[in-house]
Amino acid sequence: MEQVKIKNFAEGDILEGFYAVKDASLQTTTTGKNYIRVTISDSSGLISGNMWDASKDVFSTFSSGSIIKIRAAVESYRGKLQVKIDKLRLADSSEVDYSQFIPQTKFNIDSLWDELKGFIDTIADTEYKQIVEHIFSSNEVCDKFKMSPAAKSNHHAYIGGLLEHTVSLLRYAVAFATASPVELDLDLLIAGTVLHDIGKIYELAVNVIIDYTDRGKLLGHLIIGSIMVEDVARELGGFPDEKKILLQHMILSHHGKYEYGSPVLPAIPEAFALHHIDNLDAKTVAACRIINEDESESSWTERSWMLDTTLYKKGQGSFVNKSNQDAGCDENEDELEACTSKVIIEEQVNDSKPESGRLF
Repeated sequence: MEQVKIKNFAEGDILEGFYAVKDASLQTTTTGKNYIRVTISDSSGLISGNMWDASKDVFSTFSSGSIIKIRAAVESYRGKLQVKIDKLRLADSSEVDYSQFIPQTKFNIDSLWDELKGFIDTIADTEYKQIVEHIFSSNEVCDKFKMSPAAKSNHHAYIGGLLEHTVSLLRYAVAFATASPVELDLDLLIAGTVLHDIGKIYELAVNVIIDYTDRGKLLGHLIIGSIMVEDVARELGGFPDEKKILLQHMILSHHGKYEYGSPVLPAIPEAFALHHIDNLDAKTVAACRIINEDESESSWTERSWMLDTTLYKKGQGSFVNKSNQDAGCDENEDELEACTSKVIIEEQVNDSKPESGRLF
C-alpha cells in the first residue's frame, strides 16, 4: 500500500504507513476501557487520532518522537479529519526514510546564508561586527543556525526556518531604518537582529519532530542568547561593556512584553523596532500556515490562540510569499502552496519492505 502524505488524507481513506508521533496519551473511556489518543505527523502536516480498546502494553512500546506504522481509517469528527487506528506498532529504523518526517524551508539555504553574511558585512561599527563574527566563527554555531527551526510549531517550524526568519527580519530592519524619519543605530539594529534568536540553536532539537531541549526548557532562547553574547565578549577581552549590554538588551527584550517571555521591556528605539518586525514576520507567517492547514468548508478558520482571532480564508492569496520565483516556483496553484509557510517535502516515499514474517 502506497505511503500517503497527511496533507492528502481524505475522509473514507483506508491507509497503512509510517508516521512520527508528535504526542500520545493513554486515556480511559466512560466505561473504563483504555484507548490511545495520538497526534501523528510527517513533512506535510499532522493529524490526531484514536486507537480504541488499546492495551497499556501497546502504549508502552512507543513515545513522542517515535516512528510508528499504523493501519487506520480516515474519519471526520466535528468538521475535522482524524484517524481511527486499527493496528499500530513501533517502526524499525531499517524500514523508513527519516527525511520524509522533517519539513524544510523551500528556499535555498546556501543563498539565505550568503545573504545573512552580506548583512553582517554591512555592520560599520567594529565592535558590534566583531562580536557577531566571533559568534559565527564557530562551525557548530553556523551548522546549527543553518538547520534550526525558528519555533516548535507556530512559525517557521522547519529545517532552515531560523535562517529564513532572520534574513526576513534583516530585510525589514534595513527597509524600516531607511524609511524611518528618526535616526536609528543601524549597526546595533542589524547586530541585534542577527543575534535575537541565536539561542534557538540550543533551545530546539530536530529529530523526526521539533521539540525543546532540556537546556531550552530550563533557560529559554532569550537567556541562552544573552549568555552567548556575555561569553564571547569575555573571550574577546576589553569589549565595551555598554555595547555588550545593548546587544543583550536587544535579545532579552525582543518579545516585547513580560507575558510573552521577555524579562525586560524594550528601552531603546532599536529594541522597539526589532520587537515589531519580529512580531510582524512571525504572525504573518503563522497566519499563512493556519489558513493553509484549515480543512473546514467555512470561510473562516478556528480561533488561533497565538493570533487571538479567526482568519478569513478567502484572502489567503495575499499571504503567498512574494519571493516565490526566487525559490524556483512557477506561478501555479500547486507551486504557490509549496512556497508558503506550510512547507512540504515533495518526494513521496514508497512503503519499505517488511521484516521477514511480519504481516503488518
